[in-house]
Amino acid sequence: MAKLICRCLPKIPVRYCHYSSFFAKESKMKTAGIIVIGDEILKGEVIDTNSNYMTTRLHQLGVKVKKISVIGDIFEDICQDIKTFSQKYTYVITTGGIGPTHDDITFEAVAKAFDEPLILHPDLVKLCTQFYNTTDINSPGMKLARVPKSAKLTYLKTAKLNYPNVRVRNVYMFPGIPQLFERSFDMLSSTLFQSPCKFYTKYVYFNVTEDKIAKALDSLVKEFPDVLIGSYPQLFHR
Repeated sequence: MAKLICRCLPKIPVRYCHYSSFFAKESKMKTAGIIVIGDEILKGEVIDTNSNYMTTRLHQLGVKVKKISVIGDIFEDICQDIKTFSQKYTYVITTGGIGPTHDDITFEAVAKAFDEPLILHPDLVKLCTQFYNTTDINSPGMKLARVPKSAKLTYLKTAKLNYPNVRVRNVYMFPGIPQLFERSFDMLSSTLFQSPCKFYTKYVYFNVTEDKIAKALDSLVKEFPDVLIGSYPQLFHR
């Protein structure tokens, strides 16, 4: 558990805001890499709100997000990121690419990354049969029932009638639609992403420009190397 260190100046009306986050030792820390999948993100047609939602919640859980990658619906790119992230981070979280259309290729890419075949999962077949009102295994809706062979399912707490989170090894796949993602992440994050660490954050406010506090921040960084200290201006703040 990290020791909380705080050096506060008197609070005054702010123009610039600065904060420090206090972490436990790196050796105990659980890490996460986030992969956001979708051409619509890279074209600016859809704003990626899922990353911000995730990082905020993971920070609360004591999981340090190390990297966020945003990639298009390109099979080989997804495979490569899955391979790389799964070796570097405790948890790999993907959003997007889960659905019945041609550009929903996350399950296929994860299967390829881990050299696994896709299978029709019997539990997911039941869900898709009920949701899409079909028993045709070749129908577009049944694409959501085809997952990597070693996939594990974690259902939402409400009922098993909801589509579960699909996990392969340390890769957790979530939907990209923000409403669906947030609902699923809210219900499952504390179960799926556990950490022995707790992060402490202290906010200190100033009404000066950054150059006026740069030397003081340099001194703090040297004196407390295990503390992450940041300076984040807010222009025209009232």
